[in-house]
Amino acid sequence: MKRITMVLAAFFGVWLVSTAAEAAPSPGRKISSGKGGNFGIGLSLGDPMGLSIKGFLAPNHALQGDLGWAPLHHGDGRLGFDYLWHPGVFASGPVAEFMPYLGLGIGMMFWSDRCYYRYYYDDDGDRRYRGSRHYNGRCSDGGVAMFIRAPVLGLGVHWKKAPIDTMFEGSWSPYIIYPDLAHGDFSFKIRYYF
Repeated sequence: MKRITMVLAAFFGVWLVSTAAEAAPSPGRKISSGKGGNFGIGLSLGDPMGLSIKGFLAPNHALQGDLGWAPLHHGDGRLGFDYLWHPGVFASGPVAEFMPYLGLGIGMMFWSDRCYYRYYYDDDGDRRYRGSRHYNGRCSDGGVAMFIRAPVLGLGVHWKKAPIDTMFEGSWSPYIIYPDLAHGDFSFKIRYYF
């Protein structure tokens, strides 16, 4: 099974590199449709870790969505949507274009059957584990918290020879309904466009 997975991954990688299609439109270009079009789906690694989608509404404007695990937000699940603005191409070469972007976002964190903070310090100053059933502070059987992302700052790499892009992204992302301001997120994203 492992050998089959490796062969399929190698085949898919060669196919992506050899295709002549371009990825989503670079800022200032006309939006195209079909292969290498305006909608991308892929993975996000970091916070969030999971599924990532992006759709260009115009050459400089896009919507992004993420669903996954958020390790920098107490290990919660996360669903979020962002509006992204790409001001232009920062640098361009024969293989790739580098595009900074700026945005705003909103979303929800969700969890079940656990404490919000896992540790506490006892009277002697020793760090102790706070189990979800034994702590009478900020524990619950589950919950939802709303968060914002402001600003979303990123650098996108638009690959010219393949319908993929990669992004390095970060933002301040505090909870606003269940107030907790000390949160940020950072992620690496890769998406295939069709």
